[in-house]
Amino acid sequence: MSEDFVLQTARPLIEFQGVYKTYTNGTHAIRDFNLKIHEGEFVFVVGPSGSGKSTFMKLIMREEKPNSGEIIVGDYKFSKIKRRQIPMMRRTMGIVFQDFRLIPNMTVYDNVAFAMHIVGASKMEIRRRVSYALNLVGLSGKARSKPDELSGGEQQRVGLARALVNNPTMIIADEPTGNVDPNMSYEIVELLSEINRRGTTVIMVTHEHQLVRDFGRRVIMIENGTVVADNSEEYDDAYFEDYNDYADGENYGVGEEYDEGVAVNDDYTFASETTIDSVEEELDFVFGEDENQEIGGEAE
Repeated sequence: MSEDFVLQTARPLIEFQGVYKTYTNGTHAIRDFNLKIHEGEFVFVVGPSGSGKSTFMKLIMREEKPNSGEIIVGDYKFSKIKRRQIPMMRRTMGIVFQDFRLIPNMTVYDNVAFAMHIVGASKMEIRRRVSYALNLVGLSGKARSKPDELSGGEQQRVGLARALVNNPTMIIADEPTGNVDPNMSYEIVELLSEINRRGTTVIMVTHEHQLVRDFGRRVIMIENGTVVADNSEEYDDAYFEDYNDYADGENYGVGEEYDEGVAVNDDYTFASETTIDSVEEELDFVFGEDENQEIGGEAE
């Protein structure tokens, strides 16, 4: 799907209209922020530390509230959204974290299935969707493995499968290549590109300028809390100076047929409560029935 086609035919999926966000310590994180991201786009979000990228992502997820302005995500207008609607809005999102956030005592299969268990999916649906997601990211043969038996790149692909398993409208990837080597970085972005080609909107925050340049997608540059560039040409002209050379990575998990024969146990197996608390809290934020309290703090 070409970007021109997306912009001409797709509806806006995310809109920021004159948004301001100031933290209680006086930090002006987001100022007069105006932006539209359309269904089916792949967007890189870049900018220096402290520029407002993290606040932008938190506002999309309704983890933070703006001081003024309007945010619209899908069918939800945040100025009018009801508390009980927020978990449903978050379930349209798949979140990929920089630090993987896998449950160490669970297998790869169970780590991915966990997100479906939270929303009450049936055993048959869990098996079907987890098999599909693991096949898509090239990990069908690792279903029984534990996270400590995987490489960093494989662990991030498990995180990507977990984000995909509930069939979200969009993937929000926060520095997903930050803890993998350069070749693996290319793998992850290739997988995100394949997911995008299948119709899912992808928003990826990154500091890896060479990846941004090589993949040639839309680039939103944030600086001092506002958008200072909003296409790859502007970003290329204004902000590419020095960068590291990366080798091309292999493309794992793309173009494979769906394999229903992933070897897994029929029964969902939990790790101990102490090992899953931190990850369960993160997943409950996205999938749980009750809205978490907004998290205040410093601009990142």
